[in-house]
Amino acid sequence: MSDTTIPRLTTEPRESLTVFLLGARVNALLKPHSWVWVVRAFSRMAAELQSDPSRGLLHSRTLPSMFGVTVVQYWESTEALLRYAHDETHSAAWRRYYRQGGDAVGLWHETYEVGLPQSGPPDPAGAERPEEPPTQTGRGYEAIYANMPTTGLGRALGTRPIDRGTRRALDRMALRRARNRPRTEPGTDDHAHASPSPGMPPGRRSTPAPGGQ
Repeated sequence: MSDTTIPRLTTEPRESLTVFLLGARVNALLKPHSWVWVVRAFSRMAAELQSDPSRGLLHSRTLPSMFGVTVVQYWESTEALLRYAHDETHSAAWRRYYRQGGDAVGLWHETYEVGLPQSGPPDPAGAERPEEPPTQTGRGYEAIYANMPTTGLGRALGTRPIDRGTRRALDRMALRRARNRPRTEPGTDDHAHASPSPGMPPGRRSTPAPGGQ
């Protein structure tokens, strides 16, 4: 019997991070003019993020499949992810997606906050910040599916149509965060600092996918 030891590894400790899953699914394989540009846009954004570590992307992995692609990304924080959602490369791609319409390609993403609660952007260097209990903000998750069959977290938990209160990523995240923290003081508004979803440009409404996504 061999005495060979199987090497095992674990990660370095980190207080918190955000896991972002996104993907595209080709619904009309014979209409390449309607979806090839999406693949190219994914490639452009991946190259842009990898060339500038200061944007907050820690690591990314692309998993191709027969009818699409899934990208797994690890971010320093949700705030860093949402900042990138405002950038022109990402926003331009989504404007084109909604402008062209059609159902040739489906897009989706899921966001998960991992570790200690994330309460907002980092303070300026040297600024003092009063200590807060770790349950103040809570961890959250959110997801959106456009022109997609039920998949991923949507299949696990069920889906509902996007409405006015769930149009933005931070709005959806706030709903889940609220379940992980005590009641707030009267007048507190979870949506006061809502940011556009990484899955849509500022000011755009989502397009529910077939089947009530």
